[in-house]
Amino acid sequence: MSETPSPPLGSAHVQGLAREYSPGQREPHTHQQHAQIMYAVKGSMTVLTAEGIWVLPPQRALWIPAGVAHTFKHARTVSLRTVYVQATTPGIPAWAQCSVLNVCTLMRELILACAQLPGEYADNSRESRLGSVLLDHLALLQQDAFYLPEPTDKRAVRAANLIKQNPNDTRPIKDIAFQVGASARTLERLFADQTRMGFGAWRLRLRMMVALEHLAAGESVSTTAAAIGYESSSSFIAVFRSVFGESPARYFARQ
Repeated sequence: MSETPSPPLGSAHVQGLAREYSPGQREPHTHQQHAQIMYAVKGSMTVLTAEGIWVLPPQRALWIPAGVAHTFKHARTVSLRTVYVQATTPGIPAWAQCSVLNVCTLMRELILACAQLPGEYADNSRESRLGSVLLDHLALLQQDAFYLPEPTDKRAVRAANLIKQNPNDTRPIKDIAFQVGASARTLERLFADQTRMGFGAWRLRLRMMVALEHLAAGESVSTTAAAIGYESSSSFIAVFRSVFGESPARYFARQ
């Protein structure tokens, strides 16, 4: 089933869009003149850019600067709320890269309200003031640095794709390096230089991001653990806690 095209953006500094999306992946697109906040009020999604990959459960939002090409995917229906902010708006955050935001109760309500703002309204109106309040509070939000940076070398990209296609692949790096036409030392160096983490750390982060996708979609801890190569739920929970600082149950209880 095809999606209804998004309406064109108006001249208002802050405006929004509320949409329901069926499972799938959207076409890549770019907003040259607008930054945006993407927030799934129900469901979860994975946002992909050339810079990296972010998983957004309902307690996280993503700030995407103007001009950044992106797409998103989700395994289940998602209720997406998007707030668009003109790049020239006074008070807009000076964030040059995508930023994950921990959404508190107040910010959640502000995002939901601003997602209803039309594309045109008068300056100094209630709508205009609401957008200003949102921007004032954005700078106070705690940013979450957990995302998956993407390598650029073709050998490292092939290795990354192998792990994405099979997150429970636990083969040693030498086997994966051989498959993509590189030595283990070369592949380790490429990941360290281009993602700022070694291959093992990158693979662990990928597995944890896949785990977030599964858990946010309502799958059990045991099913999730098996999907990413853990032999027991307890070992998966231990690693999850070491990465996120809390168990999966507590992490998702904050929604």
